[in-house]
Amino acid sequence: MGEITVLLGQARCGDSAAWDRVVNLLYADLKRLARRAAAGSGGQEITALVHDCYLRLDRCGADGFESRAHFLSVAAMAMRQLLINHARDRVAGKRGGAQPHTTLGKADLDAARAAHAEAEEMLMIDAALKRLGDTDARLAQVVEFRLFAGLSEEETALALGLPLRSAQRLWQRARERLRTLLDEAA
Repeated sequence: MGEITVLLGQARCGDSAAWDRVVNLLYADLKRLARRAAAGSGGQEITALVHDCYLRLDRCGADGFESRAHFLSVAAMAMRQLLINHARDRVAGKRGGAQPHTTLGKADLDAARAAHAEAEEMLMIDAALKRLGDTDARLAQVVEFRLFAGLSEEETALALGLPLRSAQRLWQRARERLRTLLDEAA
């Protein structure tokens, strides 16, 4: 049993210092997740994403987590949701939102267009992932573990309670199905 799992057990028994230790030990992993999740998200601030994610995780406390892989998978889902909310806000802002009218230079316009396109792409991926989850929740979970949590094949298998080869087959099937759903949406 790993150190994180032991600390989570202690935290579930009321040891708040153990919960703080878990977060400290996994902070670098949270930053890695945030960098991976925020890639292509229109410049989302990594540290802010980690801290917003931590606030969501802290509400659950240690009772919501069984292991390091479980903690990171829930963190990845929280980050994904934060980024989706950010993308929705960006797209809504493009349509007017509550933003004051300003005049932008060409470079500013290009950056705004690129950020808007990235936000729309993220929303499209999110919609495809939701459709995938409607037809096969396990495939959607594999995508979240691999893409958003950045879990390895071994960690994904462990988190799913499956043999490595079964997790690899699910990952292959999930990529193919997601690709099909994205092609249908385009």
